[in-house]
Amino acid sequence: MKILHTADLHLGKKLNKAARLDEQCDVIKQLSEIADAEDIDVVLIAGDIFDTSVPTSEAERVFYRSILTLAERGRAVIALAGNHDDERRMCAAKPLADLQGIVLAGELDYSALNGETLSDPTPPPSLFGLFDAADYIQKQRIKIVGHYGGVTVEKEGEKVNIALVPYPSENRLSRWVKQDYNIDYVDRVKQTLASACEFFDDNYNILCTHLFLSKSAQNSSESLGGLLALPTDVLPESADYVALGHVHKHLRICKRPLAEYSGSPLQYAYDESRTKSVNIIDTQKRTVEQKILTVGKNLTEADADNFDECMSKLEFYANDYVRIKYSGEPLTRDETAQIRSHPAFNDLVVTATLRGEVNVERRAHLSDAEIFEAYYKHRYNAEPSAELKATFAELMQEAEQE
Repeated sequence: MKILHTADLHLGKKLNKAARLDEQCDVIKQLSEIADAEDIDVVLIAGDIFDTSVPTSEAERVFYRSILTLAERGRAVIALAGNHDDERRMCAAKPLADLQGIVLAGELDYSALNGETLSDPTPPPSLFGLFDAADYIQKQRIKIVGHYGGVTVEKEGEKVNIALVPYPSENRLSRWVKQDYNIDYVDRVKQTLASACEFFDDNYNILCTHLFLSKSAQNSSESLGGLLALPTDVLPESADYVALGHVHKHLRICKRPLAEYSGSPLQYAYDESRTKSVNIIDTQKRTVEQKILTVGKNLTEADADNFDECMSKLEFYANDYVRIKYSGEPLTRDETAQIRSHPAFNDLVVTATLRGEVNVERRAHLSDAEIFEAYYKHRYNAEPSAELKATFAELMQEAEQE
């Protein structure tokens, strides 16, 4: 089977006042095109379907239309609740979704799925309706069987087990199973993941979950988006592949078990990577490949120290969302209004200009990470994000190995 792994749609998310639902619809269209071209059997969305726990009606409409689009041609679609999602609200349409081969995953027990979701679809009124008949035959390929912990997807004798663990907040953990609070949170998450994977067998096994994992989590209080970092050893070794959500860049976090973040399909922050992709898992070849996405606007930061340069930068990046970092003399009200009215404008940040003598500091005693953090603070007058620091550390490690 072939499985498409994506995550972090954040439907309804705005960039300042810029609504991005149209771009998100374009992403779903491209995902559907990739699914057709690659003959995808299962689409996995590893959490953060919405940007808020109470999404707008427009965002919910896009979600329901999206999963129906992705489920065309008999594909199974699995949407997992992340830390941004209210799993009860997201799963409100579960009875209807089950009939379409769509699994809305906001819990741990999926044993109510009895394997008839797509195995016996309603035939078309007439087999002379070739398009309907072809769709009917296609839908007979896939069957979904539920278990405690996840589902088994079957096609033509082949089976893939997919454990489904939504973001394990304290609240959710307490609802799923009785908690032993003498055990710390990390160990309780580890136990929950292991329990969800107990139905794994000799077939291809996937764990889909929404966590912030870090190789250095054992000795730090690192966090990202409100989630504390967890060590990679919380992952069960019985998984052949771990489909992760939460980090917005493509990242292979560990090789055993093979665990990867697909990243978000759109650039949602100025310090995120512009290259967006999805993962394609081939269970027969046991390979994982990236497929680059080509839709959505870029987020661009541009420096300027006068009004004319501001307008020039906005024109140059006319197809992007632009944040101007301004360090010149104060702008007039009319100049500010002109900048803000430009279609590419998204944000204006006024930075303080340091003048006078600059002290030279010795840096030989600092680590690469400390030098990078000091540079970033000096350059942008802000702390670098945990994701950016992790990316820098990863690149430095690769450079040292080379």
